Amino acid sequence: MSDERNTSNSKAKLEQTKKTVRLGRTALAAKRQNLDISARDNLMLHVCQSLVSGKLTQGEALKKLRLGLLSVNQEQYAKMVGVSRKLLSEIETDKANTSVLVLDKVFRGVGLVLMLMPKDPVLRQQLADKT
Repeated sequence: MSDERNTSNSKAKLEQTKKTVRLGRTALAAKRQNLDISARDNLMLHVCQSLVSGKLTQGEALKKLRLGLLSVNQEQYAKMVGVSRKLLSEIETDKANTSVLVLDKVFRGVGLVLMLMPKDPVLRQQLADKT
């Protein structure tokens, strides 16, 4: 009986390890948050308001939405939107010098489109206050 229990426990631990560890990292399924529509909308609004007010950069906003809405790593997201992982990393760290078309493609994956904003922080804040 005890051997059966040990074997059963060993199998369960092995299955748990397979599910939660992939190349030394916790599996995405274990990290994934199941957000309801309201929570997703709130996250999107919060990130967009932070972006408009200058509290977040474009790269920071993209990373926050990629992780918060989709729970995917850079490699998976890059494949999803059709760019390299290196380019996505550069965009998220605000080091990329890329075209508007590529930025639009990358941001559409998390439900955003590019638009023009006033450069002046005062005007940008007034715009944020009106929304």
